Amino acid sequence: MTQEELRELIEKYLTEDLSQQEFQLLWSALEEPGNREIWNEMIQSVWENPMYHGLSDDHIKEKALDRLRPLLTEEVIPPMVPDQKPLVRWLARGGAWWAAAVFVVMCCVGAYLLFFRQAQPQQTGNTDSIAAKNDVAPGSNKALLTLSDGSTVPLDSVGNQLIRQGATTIRQHNGLLQYKAQGAESGIAYNTLTTPRGGQFKIVLPDGTKVWLNAASSIRYPIAFTQNERRVTISGEVYFEVAGNAAKTFMVDVNGSTEVEVLGTHFNINAYKDEAAINTTLLEGKVKVNVNQQPGVILKPGQQASLSTNGTFQVFKDVDTAQVIAWKEGWFQFHLANLPEVMRQVARWYDVEVNYKGDITDAVFEGRIQRDLNLAQMLKILEKYHVRFHVEGKTITVLPG
Repeated sequence: MTQEELRELIEKYLTEDLSQQEFQLLWSALEEPGNREIWNEMIQSVWENPMYHGLSDDHIKEKALDRLRPLLTEEVIPPMVPDQKPLVRWLARGGAWWAAAVFVVMCCVGAYLLFFRQAQPQQTGNTDSIAAKNDVAPGSNKALLTLSDGSTVPLDSVGNQLIRQGATTIRQHNGLLQYKAQGAESGIAYNTLTTPRGGQFKIVLPDGTKVWLNAASSIRYPIAFTQNERRVTISGEVYFEVAGNAAKTFMVDVNGSTEVEVLGTHFNINAYKDEAAINTTLLEGKVKVNVNQQPGVILKPGQQASLSTNGTFQVFKDVDTAQVIAWKEGWFQFHLANLPEVMRQVARWYDVEVNYKGDITDAVFEGRIQRDLNLAQMLKILEKYHVRFHVEGKTITVLPG
């Protein structure tokens, strides 16, 4: 890599315009001592004179400076922390520029910025002891289709098959299941698509609505929408892009306690039974959320309706929708998440059991990590922050750091 190419990557990193492949290239390049010097020089230069680097737009300039501040100081300030606890003591005093170089290298195996609100990380090295035989591959496209007669069809990333049900054709092509009506159905028949732990899948419903299922999720739907409304039932986590049809309202039943009436298009529902709430988040359009037969609440884009397990119903504004649908884009993304929250996502995606031994760290996780890492790689990133893991088969035991 030439110096010019390296400088271009660094500038793209600072303006958050770096692709996943380019991030990997930058991470690898910074392992070379000479390149670290260029990194340090660039960081200092941009910090002192953003205009020189073309960062004249106020929004881009602000983003770049926000990314620079943690690299130039001894402390990392987690974004949007409501209660300012003592800040992270990241590296020893006097190592600011070395810290800047280490920062990217520490991101490790394709992980983006991962900040934790806690004392200085300890290097345990425990994950190196997780032998290859104990490693677990990440989740993939796989699901089980249950037809109206009760028969089942396994689906995966590479399958290609055609299924006929009445006047409806069901086509599986790789990780996509697509319905197409060939004529009028004589009655209502239902199918169910279920993803296991460690699986995800995409489906196009008979009306053209696109649906993404996260791990351990399901959707039940008619093979043709012949009624005055389009009604489906879901569990787990599901993202919808609903096809417009003013004559037929789209309705989503969630765990028997929440009903979402779709007045727009793009929204996400997280309804795992082991989570603290059912969260409906609107990205685009308009939805109406009805809870326990109470008057419905209409959401605007960026809002989230949350029904907690104790029955409390709230609406949150200005939600980070990118974080909400990060799973669909191939990321784990955490915002002020505690360790049990993080490990519940790990358990579902890698299809593992999680046990705890001893005191659980009170670290707060902030940032994102790729979902295509093996389990050992994922745990190695988490293990830098006062937590250790012992893996035996498909069981993870969380140990104090």
